[in-house]
Amino acid sequence: MPLHLKLLKLLLIALALPTCVSADESYDDVRPLLERLCYDCHGPRQAKADLRLDRLNPDFLRGGDLDTWHDVLNQLNLGMMPPEDATQPTEAEATRLISWLTRSLRVAAEAKRNAGGRVTSRRLTRDEYAHTMRDLLGVDLDYGREMPPEPASPDGFLNDGATLELSPTQLETYLAVARRALSLAIVEGDRPQVFRHVGDRTAVGALPRSREGGAEPVNPEFLLDVPTFPREGEFEIRVRAGATIPAGAAPPQLRVSLGCVPGIVHVPRKVVGQVDVTATADSPQTFTFRGRMEDYPQSGDQKFGNVAFDGEIVILDFLDADGKELRHASRTYSDPPRGKGGKGKAAKNKPTPAAPILLPPLESPRLDVHVERVEFEAPVVTSWQPASHTSLLSFHGDIELDSDAASEQILRRFASRAFRRPASDDEVQRLVTLFRSLRAESDTAIVAYRETMAAILVSPHFLYLVPSDDLHSLASRMSYFLTSTMPSQRLTELANTGQLADAEVLKAEVQRMLDGPSSRSFVDRFADQWFDLDGLDRVAVNPEFYPDFDDDLKSAMREETRGVLREIIANNLSCLELIDADWTVVNRALANHYQLTHRPATSSFERVPLAPADRRGGILQHGSFLLSNSSGESSHPIKRAVWILDRLLATPPAPPPPDAPPLDAERADLRGLTLKQQLEAHRQREACNRCHRHVDPWGIPLEHFDAVGLYRETPPTRVGKARLKGRQRPAARVDAATELPSGEKLDGATELKRYILQHRREQFARSFVRRLATYALGRQLDFADEPVLQRLTQAFLEDNCRPRPLIADLVASELFTASRPTPPASPLEPQP
Repeated sequence: MPLHLKLLKLLLIALALPTCVSADESYDDVRPLLERLCYDCHGPRQAKADLRLDRLNPDFLRGGDLDTWHDVLNQLNLGMMPPEDATQPTEAEATRLISWLTRSLRVAAEAKRNAGGRVTSRRLTRDEYAHTMRDLLGVDLDYGREMPPEPASPDGFLNDGATLELSPTQLETYLAVARRALSLAIVEGDRPQVFRHVGDRTAVGALPRSREGGAEPVNPEFLLDVPTFPREGEFEIRVRAGATIPAGAAPPQLRVSLGCVPGIVHVPRKVVGQVDVTATADSPQTFTFRGRMEDYPQSGDQKFGNVAFDGEIVILDFLDADGKELRHASRTYSDPPRGKGGKGKAAKNKPTPAAPILLPPLESPRLDVHVERVEFEAPVVTSWQPASHTSLLSFHGDIELDSDAASEQILRRFASRAFRRPASDDEVQRLVTLFRSLRAESDTAIVAYRETMAAILVSPHFLYLVPSDDLHSLASRMSYFLTSTMPSQRLTELANTGQLADAEVLKAEVQRMLDGPSSRSFVDRFADQWFDLDGLDRVAVNPEFYPDFDDDLKSAMREETRGVLREIIANNLSCLELIDADWTVVNRALANHYQLTHRPATSSFERVPLAPADRRGGILQHGSFLLSNSSGESSHPIKRAVWILDRLLATPPAPPPPDAPPLDAERADLRGLTLKQQLEAHRQREACNRCHRHVDPWGIPLEHFDAVGLYRETPPTRVGKARLKGRQRPAARVDAATELPSGEKLDGATELKRYILQHRREQFARSFVRRLATYALGRQLDFADEPVLQRLTQAFLEDNCRPRPLIADLVASELFTASRPTPPASPLEPQP
């Protein structure tokens, strides 16, 4: 029987639940059936996919295997088990198994929902912590720089409470970060010295050009020397510039970096910002770039006599719209001509302004950037004390800063904001007591306030999202789900007044938050983790096959996928447009890489229409998916297939056994075969065929797209000298025809997308709902969640898979609003 008919039959059996099955049938009644049908592969003799059914606890209420039993039911319902080459159940036997599992799981789910008890408290992620510290203290630092990365959950998410541990070392890091941030937010002493440097001509001096150790030499079009500067604090770089833009040309770009010259080997630097220069040279505009000194490379205190620049340097690069450097022979640049042997004789000379050069008249204008003035200022001090200081230490009344009345006001307000709920009188009194003891040992009240607030910032009430029965807990969960930071004043006020308990108010607030700029963090983090966009950084593109590939395209590919999901959620488009669409979001560089018909005129990302000749549309033709699921040299249909089954259809295949042989195109028996033929040969082994026959067909339709996401008709080959040394790929044309496990025959990505939309639409909708719920709840889902998930999925499908109503329904559902009180990891303890 074809697999799709078998699947339909089993689903009908599962839905019908015939009355011929005994209502009190037990595990002992069905165990002989499990032994005969399942134990050969999942029993004492072998445990494929690390699963032994004979060891699963049949007690669905008190045993620990409820989710595994649920997976068994899913495999039966999908027709994946037993495999086609194994003993098949009769219709009556399939009915007995599916009915027993369905009924038992329903009873267990209902009991579990009534009993509650699931722990949903979790630590803030690194991103959430950074956003919260910024909003709480009013100081924009790189708070996550010293924090270790979070491990991904089995679902690929970083906010799963089960994986977010807190070690003593991490706690010490939190305390150190809190103290440093508070020293910048609450200040003492006089206004700091401000350093200002201005230039209207580029400074000239030799710069290192070595490529040793992976160093990339700089080649700036304009350079500002910053000999004196502060070690920390906010800086501001202002560039007044315009451009000459010939008719029909796209505007040039200006890239600004800050770095230093610590020796003769390399120039460490970091990009501050990059903009399109659309103003003319006759009417220039001022661009402002900001950052913090401590986040950028700095020269040391020891000066080197053999370098031209002792302090910092502001580096300006002029680029065309495609990212290529703009350099003209008639212009003076910062790096002077070299002496004999390529050595820069000017290396020991101090930087000097460049002498103006009179350019001969040009018959036609050339694309160029004209810099009128560059200014550097640090630290940026608009007032003293800063706004953060005034905000954190404000109080009412004619009282002293270190009085009990003032400390009670200051610490109550700060603790309530940090804990994301009103601090109790007992908590405030303990904090005031801690402040008094610290004040007795400190030179000033400022020091005591900093240390008391640092204690608050390492409290579990701050570092953890702790569920409770009140609306403030709900407001916190909403805020971290949709904005990745602490609740806004508006959301807090709705919790204070009780209005957040109204379902209509709740849903309206969800829509308001989705419309706000902070929702970008939610969409980007969700896209990164659902689609595993970090995979782009795990693949090294082989330059022997793709010598022209620019690694900067990886970030553009990531932004394309993020941008498409942002567009869908912002405009409430159907999520089915993730599978296929006649538009995408690209910048000019990525559009050029794809060779699109319509291309943005600037470096900004824009929504552009797609033509049929572009062979694009939907995530399966995004570079982010195609490159991250490649080898960096060739396409990898197995990786792509696993990604589709896991991320889009929520049916991840079992991991390969430890002794599974790799697919090696250089093996003698595979050499000269197309990739599709190599896979067919790979499946000749029984151990490989059992899984690969269900996996490989999903990746083969994408064979027309190479490792860097470009459409091709033939496989790639090595280039240059490497071509002479390496074995060549076969010159045969790409074969993207396949037959899915259901028996459906497809040829190419377009037919694969059409098949998913026509035959796997409900499966994709269920996958989207489950991924969204997992991210929103910060935990893995279990069978007790199924009734709500099914209801949400059904409504999602009926609304043509539009995301905004789904997000509102999820937040208003009992999954999200129901609290299961869990005490914090430890009580608030004063920190020394």
